[in-house]
Amino acid sequence: MTTRIFTLVTGCRATRANNGLTFSLQELAPDDGGDVVIRADAGDVTVLSDDPVIARGIACDHITRAGHAVLGFVYCRFADGVTVFYPRRHSLLIDETKLV
Repeated sequence: MTTRIFTLVTGCRATRANNGLTFSLQELAPDDGGDVVIRADAGDVTVLSDDPVIARGIACDHITRAGHAVLGFVYCRFADGVTVFYPRRHSLLIDETKLV
């Protein structure tokens, strides 16, 4: 089993080593709808998961069950049903070569 490492990196930090927060996908505690929202002020966030991303895109007119308006946020949906929303100014890096 390969552990994929998903890293959200802000623009100016994309050229530096990631030293932000690291979570497993199970630690992110989604709302009742399976949504997790990462805000712009969160800095770099690394998500460890062995679930593949099954859908990606930009959210249109979506409000999470927790009440967060994520219009214009990028999202990625994992195979286990969790959807992570994050600001478009972040980028998502996926490294499937690392094992944890």
